[in-house]
Amino acid sequence: MQFSYEVNSETVEQTLKSFQNSLADNSPALKLIANDFREMISEQFASEGAAGGTPWAGLAPSTLRARRAGFGILNSTGALLASLTDPDSAGHVEETDGQSLSIGSSVPYALFDQTGAGRGFGLASIPSGPGLGRRLPMRPILVLTEERSAAWVGMVEQGLSEKARVLGGRELGGKELPIAN
Repeated sequence: MQFSYEVNSETVEQTLKSFQNSLADNSPALKLIANDFREMISEQFASEGAAGGTPWAGLAPSTLRARRAGFGILNSTGALLASLTDPDSAGHVEETDGQSLSIGSSVPYALFDQTGAGRGFGLASIPSGPGLGRRLPMRPILVLTEERSAAWVGMVEQGLSEKARVLGGRELGGKELPIAN
């Protein structure tokens, strides 16, 4: 973000430069978004996809027979869920440079659960029948709803607004800067 200005005051010019530089670091908002991302993933697993609007396809009878009791869909070992919700977990990916956030999982099968695989690619449910071969239905883990997207935008806007308030309160004689919403 960049803005241009012309002033005859060294103090105001330095203040505005400082403010412009502060706009380059959105780390506080990105930290809030990362925390909310982990919450979103937890909700997806707890609701087996319903929180994102697309309930996950049930497990195949063969999978149910082989599975230990107590583990839900996409959670036979807990590795995928942990890689998406625990920053200290193996497979957790989270990088930020103050301007952008990359967050997710490096667990190899995460992509196949998100998109489906084989005859299940892109399908939320698979018709049963002989001769269909191996298939894995799509079970979207990462679903960014409009509400959540708006909340994340709001987190960034709030961070920018706070920076403007600090500038107004500390640097320009206590006058709050008008913020357009």
